[in-house]
Amino acid sequence: MRILEPWILILLVAAPLLASATPPVEIPAEGRDFGAALTDQERTPIGEILRDPDRFADQTVMLKGRITDVCQRKGCWTVIAEGDDAIRVRFQDYGFFLPKDSVGVEAWAQGRVSVVTMSESEARHYEAESRDGNPSEIEGPQREIGFTATGVHLVGGS
Repeated sequence: MRILEPWILILLVAAPLLASATPPVEIPAEGRDFGAALTDQERTPIGEILRDPDRFADQTVMLKGRITDVCQRKGCWTVIAEGDDAIRVRFQDYGFFLPKDSVGVEAWAQGRVSVVTMSESEARHYEAESRDGNPSEIEGPQREIGFTATGVHLVGGS
């Protein structure tokens, strides 16, 4: 019986694993960057984060979606949606803002997932800054699955 070379055995074992690995995302070159540069890594669907937020809490992930809302006072937060799933995105250390007219623009964001309980007044504050917000609808503390972005890349828009 012939014994295979060790490097052939490694290839036979590793090839199926490599073929099934998810390649890093390719962030479009065109567009505008805000905050730190994004690194190529696997994209995490927003719905996956919302279904099991504790699994992703304090992890760095990459999101992709469309902007559905932006703080109308300063651009200091946004909401990114992927299909019916959406997550509020704040910016690390209040270090950058997005254009207030970014609604509808494709966004890539890299940062950390958080699970927080906001006071009623804080939740009303965010609602008041929304495009169509109604702060009077907020009652009591609000649990929010959030995201603190270190960087955002917008594709399209003004």
